[in-house]
Amino acid sequence: MFEWLGDNLWVLWLTLAVVFAVVEILLLDLVFLMLAAGAAAALTTALVGGEAWLQIAMFSGVSLLMLAAVRPTALKHLKKGPVEQLTNADSLPGRTVVILEDTGADSGLAKIDGETWTARSATGVTIPAGQEAEIDEVDGATLIVQPKAAIDWDSGSAGLPEGT
Repeated sequence: MFEWLGDNLWVLWLTLAVVFAVVEILLLDLVFLMLAAGAAAALTTALVGGEAWLQIAMFSGVSLLMLAAVRPTALKHLKKGPVEQLTNADSLPGRTVVILEDTGADSGLAKIDGETWTARSATGVTIPAGQEAEIDEVDGATLIVQPKAAIDWDSGSAGLPEGT
């Protein structure tokens, strides 16, 4: 077994490259991808007839070079954007939703970006269906909303809609 493996080290390097690539897909931290590149370099060296010591040196050298030079640059490009950039639920407060069913202190539904969320009134006042509201905060999977100020163009008055 070991004699065959010694004569066919390329199988070991190919296996390592595939295993490292699969682990990278699961973890997404760009470390195992760099090791997979090193294993691919050793595989190439083995296929062109390089000695075992040269294959190990290629694996080590390419892996270290990738970890030291490529990974930091790749991470910087992956994490572009300001540090204070809000994502997911953190970006919702201040945005406008459409109330789908009457929303009070205990129950309600609202829609934003095509998604339906449970909603509660921040003030406890019932917000009627069809009205727009502004998100105050996100509590788990529930939007805490308040009625959005509106202008009644017919009467010329501005403020919160009637009934709120």
